[in-house]
Amino acid sequence: MSNANACGKKLTSLLKKLPTSEPPVFPDADDPVAVLLMSFLLWETTTEKALGAYQKIVDQIVDFNDLRVCMPLEVMEMIGVRYPKAQERCERIRASLRDIFLREHTVNLDSLKSMGKREIKKYIDLLNGMTPYVSNRVQLLSYEVHGIPVDEQLFLALVSEGVADSGQSVTDLSNWLARQIKSEDGLKTHIAFQQWVESDRGKSQSASKTASKSGSKKTTRKSAKSGHSTKTKKKSTTTSSS
Repeated sequence: MSNANACGKKLTSLLKKLPTSEPPVFPDADDPVAVLLMSFLLWETTTEKALGAYQKIVDQIVDFNDLRVCMPLEVMEMIGVRYPKAQERCERIRASLRDIFLREHTVNLDSLKSMGKREIKKYIDLLNGMTPYVSNRVQLLSYEVHGIPVDEQLFLALVSEGVADSGQSVTDLSNWLARQIKSEDGLKTHIAFQQWVESDRGKSQSASKTASKSGSKKTTRKSAKSGHSTKTKKKSTTTSSS
């Protein structure tokens, strides 16, 4: 991060203003696989939508092994094809559940209870279909492994607040936040960030940055037509999926 000191000061200021809340309550919240599913549903969208989608899924399956064998299109029909990033989300869910089954011969994460935090982090990070946001959230909520879940919507809001550098990746920002925020404050900060992003102010910050990026792309295309070229740098915001 090029302006770490300035960003750190703005982070401290923002944290003082963030709302306080509790993690969303949903069935089987003590089951890491349920947390993984909820985290995938919450990634890049809102708590309200995620809770609704979670309930729709559990109402139509027997258990998580039943969900594992569902094709992505079937899960899309459960949550609604207009759900944000519906196809990608459902493909990632299936890939992660399938990977868990291949490793454990069942769809649960009981084996992680005996692992150290580094082993847990490596295990979840490397699940097929995983994203940094989902991985950090599962580790934080189910295993008390410190980390701050960051998705693109939080990234854009923090950039607009001057807390993050637009040249960073989502993973870089998440790692930086984890170093700035004490481990005992990790969970409440994650919940506060999520609530803030879903608030009118958080939405306006994210929308403003998105509009700015879109305007930049339009300017780039126009310049190219007039004989001038402008290079843009793309950020990768997800890990690999199967």
